[in-house]
Amino acid sequence: MAMAMAMAMAKHPLFPLFFLLAIPSFFFTYYPSPAHAVSELVEEACQKSQNYSFCIQALESDPKTPAAKDYMDLAEISLNLGISNATDTRSYVTDIYKNSRTDPKKKPTLKICISSYDFAVDSFKSAFRELTEDVLTANYDAKVAGDGAASCEDQLAAGGVEDSSISTRNQFILYFSNIADVITSLLLK
Repeated sequence: MAMAMAMAMAKHPLFPLFFLLAIPSFFFTYYPSPAHAVSELVEEACQKSQNYSFCIQALESDPKTPAAKDYMDLAEISLNLGISNATDTRSYVTDIYKNSRTDPKKKPTLKICISSYDFAVDSFKSAFRELTEDVLTANYDAKVAGDGAASCEDQLAAGGVEDSSISTRNQFILYFSNIADVITSLLLK
């Protein structure tokens, strides 16, 4: 019975059309797309980071990530995210520092944070420039970029300045530094 049904289907005039439509959909269903490969690239890098969910969200927030072909592309993306966020944090702290309503006792601590973020921004930028010439140095600079945020956080604590928005931004910069460190480390292999 099943054989007779299969033969009847094979003689149906739309049978060849079925194969023309069904076979390509089989390949699209079972073979990964380039975007899926990028997800695996991001996944592998983020598995090695300190904060997996932050790493995934950060890298996927960049519109260039789906087009990333390799770790070099991801390294550039991660370092640009670090540069952007460190620059934004430096501007944020500078605005607080310059605000006339800011407690004058907090200003020396904020000034140190601004200098610490100058270092963080410069380190991320140096790492980016060094990517194609000296990956080991780029890796080092990516790693130490987080020192600026850590220094700022230490100064906030020492100066008795409690500002959760700056502390949160400091933590984010530490994560961005870690992500860039992990990805540039993968370039060394």
